Amino acid sequence: MKKINKKEVLQIAIKKQQELTENYTQRVSDMKADTFSRNASASQTEDRHSNKLDVLQALEKELDFAQNELNYLSQLDITEENANVSPGAIVVTDTLTFFIGISTDKIEMSGTTVVGISTKAPIYANMKDLQKNDSFTFNEKTYQILDLY
Repeated sequence: MKKINKKEVLQIAIKKQQELTENYTQRVSDMKADTFSRNASASQTEDRHSNKLDVLQALEKELDFAQNELNYLSQLDITEENANVSPGAIVVTDTLTFFIGISTDKIEMSGTTVVGISTKAPIYANMKDLQKNDSFTFNEKTYQILDLY
């Protein structure tokens, strides 16, 4: 089985995270403009303004989280081969291939789907520190680690 290029996976994950961060930045900017516009009609109530502030605060939290995840990915060291499941590892199992970094949309690489997972993900707790040929169970499914690097 051909190994997936970790550097390419990381670059794609960073690009996806940058796009997400840019999307949240734009949404926060738009919401600020809408929330604090001086052109509010007399019919607008204090409740509407309060609701907009709540949405703005939620978007700002999501933006902050996305930026922190992007910073984490940018600092992730993938230069070493991983002997055990840890951040930066590619974990090839009998059913799925994982990239240990942050939770991401699926990444397609040379016909293989790579699932990005965070070290905070429940499945990570079940595979943390395992090695090639070990197995782990998550949601009543057992995974065999076929390769790890």
